[in-house]
Amino acid sequence: MSKCRSLKYVIRIGALVIVLLATVQAQAQYLNPWYTSYQIQNVGEAPTDIHVDYYDSEGILQGSASLVYPAVPVGGSVTVIQKTDDPNLDTGRFSAVIYADQNIAGIANQQLLPSAPEALTPIAPFSSYAGETSGSRTVILPVVMYNWFGYYTEIFIQNVDFETAANVNITYYPTTIEGQIAGAEGVTDNSNTIPPYAALHKSQKNMTELGAGQILSGSIMIDGRWKGRFLGAAVIESDKPIVVVVNQHQVSDVKLFTYNGFSSGARKIVAPIYMRGHYGYYASLTIANTSLEASANVTVTYNADNTYSKPVANQGKSVSAHFVIPPGESINRYDGPPASDDQSDLDDEVAFTQFFGTVVIESDQPVVAIINQEAIKAGDAQAGTYSALDVNKATTKVSAPLIQANFFAYYTSLTIQSATGATGDVYISYTSDGYYSSVLNVSKTYHHTIIGAAPLNIYEGTKGGIQIGDIVTDPATWADSSGNIRFIGSAIITSTVPIVAFVNEEKDILGVDSMYTFNAFNMQP
Repeated sequence: MSKCRSLKYVIRIGALVIVLLATVQAQAQYLNPWYTSYQIQNVGEAPTDIHVDYYDSEGILQGSASLVYPAVPVGGSVTVIQKTDDPNLDTGRFSAVIYADQNIAGIANQQLLPSAPEALTPIAPFSSYAGETSGSRTVILPVVMYNWFGYYTEIFIQNVDFETAANVNITYYPTTIEGQIAGAEGVTDNSNTIPPYAALHKSQKNMTELGAGQILSGSIMIDGRWKGRFLGAAVIESDKPIVVVVNQHQVSDVKLFTYNGFSSGARKIVAPIYMRGHYGYYASLTIANTSLEASANVTVTYNADNTYSKPVANQGKSVSAHFVIPPGESINRYDGPPASDDQSDLDDEVAFTQFFGTVVIESDQPVVAIINQEAIKAGDAQAGTYSALDVNKATTKVSAPLIQANFFAYYTSLTIQSATGATGDVYISYTSDGYYSSVLNVSKTYHHTIIGAAPLNIYEGTKGGIQIGDIVTDPATWADSSGNIRFIGSAIITSTVPIVAFVNEEKDILGVDSMYTFNAFNMQP
C-alpha cells in the first residue's frame, strides 16, 4: 500500500494509460479506444497546488499538457478526465508524475472512450489502481497469465528515476496445480531499457514460449492438462527504481482486473473482503512466495462476518487451511461457481454456502497476495482486484481519494478491516468536491464500530432498495434544494485500532464489468 509523501518525493502514478491503448484494443478486440481518469486527494495539513506532468514512452515531458490545480483544500480532491481535462495531450500511452508541497494520494481509473464526441459516460470494462510514492529495484507480480482459459496479462513498468533504467529483467515462475506445472520454466525477458519517468508495456498475449509443454507419464511424453498455458508469478529486477501495474484481461467476456506490483512481501498480511456465493459475487485468492530460495509454509484463515455469511448448520465462524508454496511460485484459491473441494477452502470440513468476511495470511517466508472479486455473468458480471496488506503497515489513519454516492449511477463500497482483529471505533470524514457534487466543498464525519475480525462495510448504493451508507441516508447534509444527492469526493478514515481498507466503485450496468477497485492509503496519524 502506498504512503503519502510531499514535494521532494512526489507521488507517481505508474503507467497511466491515457486516451488510447492500441495494443490492448487490438488484442481484446475492443471497439473503442482506452483512456483514463484519476483522482488526487490532499491529505496534508494545508491547502496545496497539485501539479501533473506527463511523459511519453521516450521519457519526453509533454510540457504543453501539464496541469495545475490550485489551492485544493485539506481532505479535498480533484478529478482529472483525459477526455475533457487534457486537450493538449496527444493520443497515445503516457505515464504521469503528480506532485505538491503537501502530502497527496491518487488513484487511476481505466475505461473505454465513448464514441460520441459530446459523451462523457465511460464504457466498460473498468478497473483502477493506486498511485505509488516511490519505486523499488525488485517488484513481485503474483499473477501472470498466458492463454489461461481466456485470460492473459499485460505489464506496465515505469522508471521513476531521473536516469535511464538500462537493465530491466523479467523472470517468469509457473505454479504447480494438481501435481503438474502450469507453464514453461526458465522463461526470461532481459535487458530492457526505460527512459526516465517513461513506462514500458509488456503483454503476455502472444508469448507462446510461456506455454507448458508435454509431461512424462511412465516412460512416454504426453500432453499434460496445462499444455500451451501459463499461470504463475513474475519477478522484475531493475538497476533503477520502478513501479509496476498489471492488467488481467478476459478476452471473450471483456472483464478487466488491475493490480499494483509489490516491492516486498511480509509474513503476515490481511485482506478486508473475501466472498463466496454473496448475492452472485465471489472471489479468488492468489498468494506468491517472494523467496527464491526457501518454500513458504502458509496458513490462511477466513473470518466470517455475523450478518451475511451462512455456514453449514452449527459450524464455526472461521476456517483455516495450510499450504506449502515452493520458491518463487504461487497458489490460487477459488470460490466461484462451481468451485471444487481442491480449489476452495470454504467447501471442506467447515463449509459455507455463503461467505462474506476477512482473510488473514501467515507464513514463515515473506509472501504477497491479491484478491480478485467477480460477479456471475448472468448477474452484475463485475470484476476487480485489490492487494492484501502487511499488518505492520496498518495505521490508525487511512485516505480514500474517491468516494461516490448517486453520482450518475455510480456509487462506492468502502470496506475496512481491523489489522489486529481488535474491536475499535472508526470515524469517516467525507469531503465533497468543488465542481460536480450537489453540495460543494462540504465535510462531515460519521462514527462506526469495527467488531473484531469481521469487516466494516459502508455501502453507498441503492440496489434492491437498500440504503445503509453514510451519505445516501443523510439528505440534510448532502442533498441539493430539490432533494437530490449527487456526491463525488474523498474520505479520511481514523480509528482507535490499526486498520486497512479498500474501495469498490460500481455502476449499475447489468452484464458488463462496470466495477473499479483500489486499495486505500495508510497514513501516519
